[in-house]
Amino acid sequence: MIGTRLRSGIVSRRLSPGLPILVLFLATNMLGGRPLFAMPPSRGEVKVVVAGSDRSFAAITKSLTDSLSFIAVTPQFERVASVDPRSVARFGPRQPSLFANLWIDAAADHEVKLYITDAATERVFVRRIGLDHGLDNVALESLALVAQSSLEALLAGKLIGVTRNDYEQSLEVAAPRPASEGVAKQTAAPTPHPNDAYAARPRSWQLLAGYELQGWDGATVRNEVALGIEYERWRLRFGVDLYGTWPIQFHNGDLGAELFSNGVRLGVSRPLALPWQLRFVPGLGLAIELTRVRPELSSPDAQPASAYFAFDPTIRAVLGIERSWGRWSLRMIFGVDFALRPVDYVVTSQDKTNVVRTPWRERPFGAIVLAAGL
Repeated sequence: MIGTRLRSGIVSRRLSPGLPILVLFLATNMLGGRPLFAMPPSRGEVKVVVAGSDRSFAAITKSLTDSLSFIAVTPQFERVASVDPRSVARFGPRQPSLFANLWIDAAADHEVKLYITDAATERVFVRRIGLDHGLDNVALESLALVAQSSLEALLAGKLIGVTRNDYEQSLEVAAPRPASEGVAKQTAAPTPHPNDAYAARPRSWQLLAGYELQGWDGATVRNEVALGIEYERWRLRFGVDLYGTWPIQFHNGDLGAELFSNGVRLGVSRPLALPWQLRFVPGLGLAIELTRVRPELSSPDAQPASAYFAFDPTIRAVLGIERSWGRWSLRMIFGVDFALRPVDYVVTSQDKTNVVRTPWRERPFGAIVLAAGL
C-alpha cells in the first residue's frame, strides 16, 4: 500500500511545459560557444601606468579591471619604477584607440596619487588618496571609484581637472621635492586637484597683445596693433579685441587721402595639441571696422566726399601655431580677411567724385600675438 502511494506520487509530478525549452536553449548556447549574456561593446581604451610594489600593482590591476568593466572601458596596464609629475603633461605618441591616460603613484606608504589626462593632454586631473592603513580594500575602492567616475565624465564630454598650462605653472612655483624619502610626507605634491571628479575648473582668462601686417592692396601693406582678452570653455577659445592701424597715405594725381582705421573683432578658435608643447589653433572671426578718411588735395576747390567715415565689416579665417611657457604663450598667426562688401575710398574735386583707392576684398595677413594667463 505504501509503495503504491509513492509510485503514484512520483507519476503525478509532471515537468513544466517551458522547462524542456529552457534546457534546450541553454544547451544550444553552450555548445555553440556563444555566451548567454554578451558584454556591452567597449567604449574605448585607457592606458594605466602604475608605480608601486608587486602587491600594489596586482591589487590595483584587479580593482581597476573590475571597476572599469562596468563602464565598458578596457585598461592597458604598464608598470614603471616611479611617476614624475612633470611627465604627466608631456605629449607622447598618440594611439587612436586611447581616449585617456592614467598615472597611479603608489610607491609611497602614506598616500596614492592619481593623475588623469585626456588623449590630447589638454587638461590634467589630480587626486590624492590618503592611506591610513596602507593600500587596503577601502583605499582600492576609493581609487577605483575616482578613476571610474572621472573616465565616465570624459566619455560624456565633460571637462575635468585644470588646463595643462595651469598644471605646469603649479609645478614651477611649487617648492622642489626633497631628495630624502623620509621627509616626503612633509611636502605636499605640487599639483592642483579639484574637489569633485566631475568638477570642471574655471577656464583661464588670457590677456593678449598683437602686431599684424596685412596686404591691403597691390601697393600698400597695413600695420595694425591689437589688445584683447580671451576665455576658454568647452574646449573652445572665445576672444574679443580692439585694434587700430597706422595711417595709410596715398595719392592719385592731385587727389589723395589719409586713412586711419579702428575696429572691434570677435573670434572663436579650437586649440589642438601637437608635440613639443605646441598647439595648432584654427579659428574664425568677425570684425567691425570704421575708417576715417581725410582727403589730401592739391586743388583749392576740392571738397571731402560725402562718406567721411567708411564702414568695413570683414570675416576672418586664421591658422595659428602656439607655444606656451607657464602662464605665457606666443602665437604665430596667418590668415585672410574677407570684406563682406566692396569699399571705395573717394574724394570730390570740382563737383566730381573720384575713387582714389579700392582695397582688396581678400586681404592676407600675418600676426604675432603674446598672451598672458590671468
